[in-house]
Formats: sequence, structure tokens, C-alpha cells
Amino acid sequence: MVVAYDPAALGNARTIFKDKIEYAESSTDCLTGADCCIIVTEWEEFKNLPPRAFLEKMKHPIVVDGRRIYNPDEMIHAGIMYSAIGLGKTQARRTAAKNH
Repeated sequence: MVVAYDPAALGNARTIFKDKIEYAESSTDCLTGADCCIIVTEWEEFKNLPPRAFLEKMKHPIVVDGRRIYNPDEMIHAGIMYSAIGLGKTQARRTAAKNH
């Protein structure tokens, strides 16, 4: 199941996806019970989410950061499986080594 949240685009998303996905009321509601979080926006609401929000809300704290809004070292140190677009093989190895 896909659950989406974007404070500015939910209206458009509902028009496009209708009832094929679910819609959350906030960024933290969107994390609740999630297996993976994919960030594709730079809204302050998302930038301000601390690592503990992912750890406390998600079933599996896996984050794919498409906008590189989080500090990779901070996320990895917190125990989150973290990947960001454009960080390259070094960061991917560090992430994999930390979580295996």
C-alpha cells in the first residue's frame, strides 16, 4: 500500500490517483507503520523531522532521500537504513555496512 502526504499537492494527487493510494494528514501520520519512506520534496515540515520520528513511527526505518535534505551520518548513526540520490558508492557501502 502506498500512503502519500504533501501539504501542497494532495489535491492534485487525489485527482490523479483517486483511491488507488491512501492519503495521510501529516508527515508523521504518513510514517506510521511504513516499511519505507521516500522523500521527494523539500518542505520544511519534512526537513524538521528528527531521526527519532522515523524510528518511532516506522515499522522498518528505511529512508530514500530524493532531495538530500537529511544529514546522512546523523540518519545512519541513529540506526536508519538511509540512501540519498547522488551520494555515490562510498555512502551506499557505509549504509550497508552499518545495517548488516
